Amino acid sequence: LYYIGEFFVILFSTEIMLYWTYTPWSNLNILFITFWFFVSILFKSHVLGRGIKNRKLVKSTFQSLFFFSGSVAIINMLFFNMQFQLLTIAIAVALFYFLMLTYRLFVNFVLGRYRAFGGNILNCMIVGVNSHGLDLYNEILKYPELGYRAHGIFGFKKRPPKKSLNFPFLGKLINFSDDIFKRYDVIFFSEKLPIDIQSYLLSKAEKYNLKANVIPELVDHDFNNFFISKIESVPYININKLPLDGIFNQLLKRSFDIVFSLLISIFFLSWMIPIFGLLIKLSSKGPVFFIQNREGYKGSYFKCYKFRTMVINSEADSLWADDNDKRLTRIGKFLRLTAIDEMPQFINVLFGDMSVVGPRPHPINLNKEYESKLIGFNKRHRFKPGITGLAQSKGYSGYISELRDMSERIKMDIFYFKNWSII
Repeated sequence: LYYIGEFFVILFSTEIMLYWTYTPWSNLNILFITFWFFVSILFKSHVLGRGIKNRKLVKSTFQSLFFFSGSVAIINMLFFNMQFQLLTIAIAVALFYFLMLTYRLFVNFVLGRYRAFGGNILNCMIVGVNSHGLDLYNEILKYPELGYRAHGIFGFKKRPPKKSLNFPFLGKLINFSDDIFKRYDVIFFSEKLPIDIQSYLLSKAEKYNLKANVIPELVDHDFNNFFISKIESVPYININKLPLDGIFNQLLKRSFDIVFSLLISIFFLSWMIPIFGLLIKLSSKGPVFFIQNREGYKGSYFKCYKFRTMVINSEADSLWADDNDKRLTRIGKFLRLTAIDEMPQFINVLFGDMSVVGPRPHPINLNKEYESKLIGFNKRHRFKPGITGLAQSKGYSGYISELRDMSERIKMDIFYFKNWSII
């Protein structure tokens, strides 16, 4: 029924576009409808499984539409050359996205409500008294709309101390007959259990048709970034996979960087450099640009360009500048206050050293100082630095007076990479 609904959404959107453009129905439209379903499968935007968040639906639907629209435009240009007005196409695409997203969000909401009130429930057996078993049990209680039900946690051979029982303990599984497995649909057990016990549970899951799931014990890592893959017959878990590790996302981000930086260079830098260059020269002796080595992608060094805002001094590489710094020139204060001094870094973006959005690059000496004081500091160098970033939008920019301010800046940088999206 869900796919029938998607079909009618596509059909309605197509009919609207045909009506506006006075284009007769043809087999080409059927081809486009079929192609949409293939694109949805490619980006998994058709999936409405348990635990699918609305944010993920918005993202996957947009990615599908972006790829679909671009592909259809290229196919039409190469093979059919059908003429459409740009405004008509824009309205049709926007309408299609709105209708498809609304439909998917509605279905997801209805399924969540249905499960919260007891429909489409999976009874869960949780085996293993440990932190992740308890976390799983609490999450199941917290989110009934996921459609899981758990009444407690099983041990296997040992009973936990009564003092540590802050959850319903259902008993030692070894004391139960096989009939206990018939009451459940899914089994979760800890990776920490001995191999013979895991083998026993897997055999019971196979015998009684339970879906078997292993809870990993990598407690120091973010489970949102797990990715399971394999090299031939050997499976492995990537514990820090990020959105920008994907080639498609890298291409999207780099394409945006190039297009946006070209526009800035043509419409702004073309007149900013001669005007502010002259003012900088008149304010003090020295070059127009302040060029400094900064640490970038994977710890590599690059020359970062800025409009010079200070008199020539020997402390530029080791000392943060604050708003009342005596080294600032008159024009330099204005450039820093308006952030115009950062504009030449769009040249760095075109060169490929930086991105428009990302963690701010620091002077090398300051980087060395903080990497010894803050755990995880170098994670921010996994991708290219940016002209601006999430930390700057949250107020963590410029002069750093306390270590905790830098710590918060790093948290924001890492959060950005973990949650990056084109939308």
